[in-house]
Amino acid sequence: MVKNKCRNSFFSRFSTALLSLSLLTLGACGDPSQQELTLPDDTTQEQIVETPQNEAEKMASETPVVIESTDRDVILKNYDHIDPEHVVPYKALEDALIYFHQNKSKFSNSEYISIINFAQSSKTKRFYIINMKTGKVWAIRTAHGKGSDANHDGYAEKFSNVSGSNASSLGVYRTAETYYGKHGLSLKLDGLSSTNSNARRRAVVIHGASYVQEANVIQGRSWGCPAVSMNNRDTVIQLLKGGSLIFAVVDKGGTERPVSTPTVPPEPNDPQEPNDSYSMHALSWESSARPERKAWSQYLMKLVMEDWNGLLKGADDINQFCPRYYTLSSQDRANVWAQIFVAMAKYESAYNPLSRMHETTMGTDPITKKPVYSEGLLQLSYQDIQGWKFCKFDWNKDKNLNPTDPKKTILDPYINLHCGVGIMARQVANKGKIMLGSGAYWAVIKTNSKYQKISSITSMVKALPICQ
Repeated sequence: MVKNKCRNSFFSRFSTALLSLSLLTLGACGDPSQQELTLPDDTTQEQIVETPQNEAEKMASETPVVIESTDRDVILKNYDHIDPEHVVPYKALEDALIYFHQNKSKFSNSEYISIINFAQSSKTKRFYIINMKTGKVWAIRTAHGKGSDANHDGYAEKFSNVSGSNASSLGVYRTAETYYGKHGLSLKLDGLSSTNSNARRRAVVIHGASYVQEANVIQGRSWGCPAVSMNNRDTVIQLLKGGSLIFAVVDKGGTERPVSTPTVPPEPNDPQEPNDSYSMHALSWESSARPERKAWSQYLMKLVMEDWNGLLKGADDINQFCPRYYTLSSQDRANVWAQIFVAMAKYESAYNPLSRMHETTMGTDPITKKPVYSEGLLQLSYQDIQGWKFCKFDWNKDKNLNPTDPKKTILDPYINLHCGVGIMARQVANKGKIMLGSGAYWAVIKTNSKYQKISSITSMVKALPICQ
């Protein structure tokens, strides 16, 4: 921790060094079972400041921590190369990667992210610096605050965001600017969580310290700073400065990823013709005020059962939408797919078959020779007929009609749904998945799109009684 007053004299520095040497010598000469090697504490004091509560709350609310995601597996696939030797506690690593993935714009330095696991003893290498390109991990030792470890046994037990607590704080940090202070080159930190929002005001920084050594000893305690050894200081600061993510956690779990036995889905039942005895589960868009939508639902069932029955085999990620999918009959599976399309339509067109949106980044539609527009329930374009011959939009019939005329073929709910289901069927056949980072037609199911609505869509599908 950076001090704001107090300047050590030559005598105090000499005394500190002598004390450190004495303690190490005592531990080395005594009974190892009775005495652990322990380095002395930082002899300075925490910078105590008054922080208005509303200011701390404001700092925290500007960059909230959000690490939950229903598509965790999809996101984590992007980082399979990270930590190949399984050095980092896997749960903390997963949470850090998901937070980083969802908040990349907040971190100017995306070359490295770090995890500090305060569940581990200060004797161990618990500060993990991860190269995001190579996946390699550099693990080093770091101190924790005196207020977190009252009996100086090497384990942090209490954490605080309060000035004067002398404790370490948990949460997400972003590295900031460097400066030269009492400990020489140091790196300021901004706390992005409600649990560490006061970090800058408390002067919680990364700095080098003589009471931290790369040896199997209980490190000295700081006043809240994640201090590192003087030998590692310059390299750590050089790698992390300028906006890198640091995630301080307490993770008592292991480093090995849990091994799950792949589930081999059973062969689907042979596609069946819809029969009068099957009672279709209502889809989300149906209401008494919109009777036409029930007909759309039945048409979706027909499309999946007849025109695009390859969908009944499922997809690699279908269980994320309906966990019981592979136990269902063909008609229930078709019901699930119909709900998937309805959920997508909610976020594509708000169920409005006359919806149109100008795609400002897609240039000119080669069919209409005009700017590209996404139109109809599933927001499709005339240019789609070039890639998918089953799409039956007819520009020659539509070009003289008003843009939102319901007589336009692309705005016809049945023609629009037929094309959209076909596009999804081809995607699943070629890519094996509904949700993709690249190759997905719709932004709402594209994992790396700012418009993705995967969590909401999967929740809507799981709400079907047959999926519960």
